[in-house]
Amino acid sequence: ALEDPAARREPVGWRDDDAFAPGEGWAAAVPVLPARKAAGLHAAMARPVMVTPASQLLVPSITRLNATWFLADFGRELQGGLVLSSGGGIPPGSRVRVVSGESVQRMAAHSATGAGRGGSPSATGGDSSSGVVGDTWGFDFEWTLRAGAQTIEQHQYMEFRYVNVVFADSLAARAGWALRAWRVEYPWEEGHARFDSSDATLNAVWELSRYTVQAGIIDTYTDSNTRERRPYEADGLVAATARGWVQRDFAWARHSHSYVFAFPTWPVEWQQMTALLAYADYWATGEADLAAAYMPLLVHNLRLQDRDGTGLLNCSAVTRGGCAAGRAGQGHHIVDWRPAPNRSMFAFSEHLSVTQAFALAGLGRLGSLAELLNLSALAASLAGEAAALRASMEARMWDGNGTGRWCDGACSEVGWRSGVTTSAWMLWLGLLPAASVPAAWSQLAGWGLEGFGDYGAFVFLGALAAFDGDDGSALLRALTKCDAQSWCAMMRDYNATMTREGLYGAGGTSSHPWGTAPLAGVAGGVVGVSQTSPGFATFSVRPRLARLTHATLRVPTLHGFIDVHATPNETRVAPPCGTTATVCVRDGSAPRRLLLDGSPAAAQVADGRHRCAVGVGCGAGGRARRVSLE
Repeated sequence: ALEDPAARREPVGWRDDDAFAPGEGWAAAVPVLPARKAAGLHAAMARPVMVTPASQLLVPSITRLNATWFLADFGRELQGGLVLSSGGGIPPGSRVRVVSGESVQRMAAHSATGAGRGGSPSATGGDSSSGVVGDTWGFDFEWTLRAGAQTIEQHQYMEFRYVNVVFADSLAARAGWALRAWRVEYPWEEGHARFDSSDATLNAVWELSRYTVQAGIIDTYTDSNTRERRPYEADGLVAATARGWVQRDFAWARHSHSYVFAFPTWPVEWQQMTALLAYADYWATGEADLAAAYMPLLVHNLRLQDRDGTGLLNCSAVTRGGCAAGRAGQGHHIVDWRPAPNRSMFAFSEHLSVTQAFALAGLGRLGSLAELLNLSALAASLAGEAAALRASMEARMWDGNGTGRWCDGACSEVGWRSGVTTSAWMLWLGLLPAASVPAAWSQLAGWGLEGFGDYGAFVFLGALAAFDGDDGSALLRALTKCDAQSWCAMMRDYNATMTREGLYGAGGTSSHPWGTAPLAGVAGGVVGVSQTSPGFATFSVRPRLARLTHATLRVPTLHGFIDVHATPNETRVAPPCGTTATVCVRDGSAPRRLLLDGSPAAAQVADGRHRCAVGVGCGAGGRARRVSLE
């Protein structure tokens, strides 16, 4: 709801410390027992949000556009509300329009759209900016002032960076005023993560993503708090994974997961993802209790009930036309979003490869969780369902030519096409036989990030990180390129300080946490940190530095912090005590000795691209362990 307060009706002084003292006519507060309906309430898993008062935030830069129009820039996007203070000399009943948004319109866009109510400023100077705030998402208010000094503070929070302050008359504008903001965000621990490398663009992309999962969320993952404050599964898949790389906090993701398990959203693939979210929670915490609490719903969300006579999930099973891209509603499907894959990337049909992939991967993960929970009958049932689905997929979707590949649907329905979208999802979910992985990886690396949306980029980077197909050049190229479809372009072309809803093109929000795939791409891909058991009790570090001369990373885990410093010839890792690491260095063409802390490594392995010291524990006093070749 919009807030259009009239300050003349505000009881002056009601916010003073002694405003509600008993001597002022107020009865003393007394504790009240909760109503019977509240007896079943329990504490939320997420921590309380933090509110930073306006007095502790920097004053925005303010540009005067004409006698009554002003533009305020807070420097970075934030979540919060505005505080307007004015001195004496304000005529009673003066009105001020306050418009907040994520962008400032350029001259051409402003001329085409108009300024809305309140007229238009005339921009000064040679800047192409009109000074008119854009992407407001409806946050357009009119405040009525009283005479004299006063302060008006918003109650609700918005997500914004820019603010237009427009006075109805020049006398009020000259009376003296100030604008600040209060901020709200989920608790953030500064020391939990850090990253630095020899590439300035990579550092900036990582910081863009990191700041998004710090300042762009509250107590749940959502679509975007500018617009749609509802948890979505795919937002959780990306944002919860990304935040897990930079914060040692597992309750935040659990809080949101538990909601979408019980109240899934409309895309079929989003519902199927809940099995992956449950497994990710177990992988992060070492506990399967979240999956135990929701297991029947998780099995149902795999959508096995959508299978037809082919044994495959049919995307029209719930809604006729549900296979088509870009349509919303129950039973509809999303392969990728903003944009959907083009025809060169994916062939749509009645049996989408991505839908089958989520079902098969979900069956495997829920089966593992069922075994951990000693649900033997359920584990056996899920294993049987997985075997049946895989058999149907192999019979109808597998192209055995060459090293083999999955078709985009039933091969006969899609003309035996196997696009990069299918290869990305199958490689990321681990559904390709080992012999088929190098060709699928090469197909992805050769295609590049082009055509994938924010969500698809998460899958794309995860697929590239799943196999050592090169020295890391493909990953680094995707993360640091600066063409129109890139994180670099978000900052350069849109002046973004948070990740945007789509990787390219105008439209959408400039504060979408599902655009933070680079956090996983850097940590799990470029630096090569990968857990090999729940809670990072065991993990490996296989740097893929490509042209980088160094990369430094801190990763928060259940057991503590993993600190990595990698160069082309040496990898230093400080494992948390109680954990065991496999620490690798890039192998060269000439045979050389592998050293651990300057001495020959007693236990080592080689995988063709790396030489690795095995069983590396924490150093004395927490010092880093050093793996190198000589």
